[in-house]
Amino acid sequence: MKVRALLLRTDWNAVEHCCPNVAPTTPVILRQLLDDDPRVRGTAVRELSEAVTHQGTFYSATAPAALFVAAVLGDPRTVARVTPQRPWEIELHGEKLSSLRVLLLDWLGDTAQNTNHPPEWPPGAQEDIDAFLTIRPALYDAVHPFLSDGEQEVRDAALCAILPLLTDSTLTQHVPALTNAVHQLAARDTPYRWYAVDRLVAWGGQDTSHYPEPPQPGPNRFAGPVAQYTVQGDHDPWAGHVEPWPDSVYDALP
Repeated sequence: MKVRALLLRTDWNAVEHCCPNVAPTTPVILRQLLDDDPRVRGTAVRELSEAVTHQGTFYSATAPAALFVAAVLGDPRTVARVTPQRPWEIELHGEKLSSLRVLLLDWLGDTAQNTNHPPEWPPGAQEDIDAFLTIRPALYDAVHPFLSDGEQEVRDAALCAILPLLTDSTLTQHVPALTNAVHQLAARDTPYRWYAVDRLVAWGGQDTSHYPEPPQPGPNRFAGPVAQYTVQGDHDPWAGHVEPWPDSVYDALP
């Protein structure tokens, strides 16, 4: 399905993210994920995390944005390596390129993980959280094919994105088939190993004694690589940033 058709499935005027009239609107961000310029794609990944799930919060735009991201995972443009870093971050720390497909899987996984925290987390209106919970089976169906991707980093990211979805009562049946793969993920030094160990412990009946002890957890404690680019607290990335709404975001869509 073309990008335009995917975007038109949602009435974006009826939903919003964290910062209406400040951050780029959700359809702008989503369209730019598949822009011809890899730099624009990288910026869109950062904006997806900072606006659509700002500081782990669920908004009315979160669930439809997740469905769009899941639907475009197989787009050839997601194979490109991009960076969500800002220019000053690149200057200070060097450029860190990642597969766009991996970054999108990480965002889906981070968002799904946030629904599995204690009652005080995640923040957001309950109806917006429930809207995301409702689409977990659809997200599972979209992500599952990437468990057999030709790239190890994609397979790892897909598995970690699927794990929090398995708390859905209609998906728990898939746990036994994935257990061995989760053990393999826990045994390797990847950004996902601690969440893999956490899930094995949660499932029960799994020997995790031979895996290293995870670091002390905090809020959003298993956040993947995408969340690491999000600036929180007093240094809000949207402070003072105004980007005008274009005459029609759909004009340039394929």
